[in-house]
Amino acid sequence: MTSNKPLAASAAAVLLAAFAFAAPARAETGAGTALKNTAIAGSVATWAVALFNGAPVGDCLVRGNSNGAGSDWGLRLQGGTDAELKYGMVAAERRDCHLTDALGWSLDVSPIVGASYWNADSGSAYAHHAWDLAYVPMMHWRHPVASQTNFDVEFGIGPAYLSEASIGDRQKSTNFQFSDHFGLGFGSSDGKWRVGFEFRHISNLSIQTPNAAVDYKGIAISYRP
Repeated sequence: MTSNKPLAASAAAVLLAAFAFAAPARAETGAGTALKNTAIAGSVATWAVALFNGAPVGDCLVRGNSNGAGSDWGLRLQGGTDAELKYGMVAAERRDCHLTDALGWSLDVSPIVGASYWNADSGSAYAHHAWDLAYVPMMHWRHPVASQTNFDVEFGIGPAYLSEASIGDRQKSTNFQFSDHFGLGFGSSDGKWRVGFEFRHISNLSIQTPNAAVDYKGIAISYRP
């Protein structure tokens, strides 16, 4: 039987390195900083585990998983607020594709392609409305908690295009952004539904400054017929 200890050690090392890298980036609050670091570090560590374990990452992202009952694509709705902004997203979400198993958890990826609408407080200095388009491979660590239900931890990082470089009281400098995600949720074991907490961090990784981050906290709901 193959030991998972080297895998766990590698993941822990990458996780710590990612936290150190992510720490200087600006977020709104102490809680926002912790969630942002969790999203970035967790995503980097999860990708490292998948690649280290020889997971079929390329096949899952390009061809997906057409096995099993139901449609290959489903609907994902998510939204949230921060101090002065709120947003709602409608996304197409691909069927989850299994990558690997580690330490009693199953890892899969289900990319989303989404469009979001942003709204700022009426007294804000810059644009009051904006939209974004994003592509994010969502990685899920799943563990069964009942016969037909899984608990999962979700991580994701992907590119996004934001229609306004400055919105609300935030100067973001560039339209190109990164959409970083961290979530906790429950879903059916057949992958047809999921609901959970969703944190979304939007910034440009300080490609250009000022880079005023946005930290949305809200919910995400997925359904695949």
